[in-house]
Amino acid sequence: MKVGFNTNGNLHKTIELTFDELYEYFGTNPARKKKIDTAILFLKLFSSCGCTTAYIGGSFASTKARPADIDLCFDLRKIDYGKLEQVFPDFFDPNKLGAIRKNLDCHILFFDQESTYLFDMLKAGREGFPKGLIKLNLKDIDSYDQ
Repeated sequence: MKVGFNTNGNLHKTIELTFDELYEYFGTNPARKKKIDTAILFLKLFSSCGCTTAYIGGSFASTKARPADIDLCFDLRKIDYGKLEQVFPDFFDPNKLGAIRKNLDCHILFFDQESTYLFDMLKAGREGFPKGLIKLNLKDIDSYDQ
């Protein structure tokens, strides 16, 4: 797969990658690899609760050598909220999600059938121009080890 970026260094369009491709194209230095490793933990957690698709956006889905964080956006339309509350109660506490953002440089965003606001926000840059995202199919994440 050829990953294409625009003149601002953002993806031209949303692309679907395997986990190996994510490391290959976006794990270009130790700091980026560490952010992917953090993301894998959350991808596995949400997958265990029924989430089948996640997106990565922000500066991580760009050519920026050292993005400050990684933005994960989970599709929660098919998720088991009861199980999510058991395995990841911090998801329901904005202060604890803020601590994850601060301590792990990881934003956890989501969309569901009621609201796509955060997903829509991730698809546009600060100037309002469209940005591509990295789409991940979570069906094989449980067996994935890097």
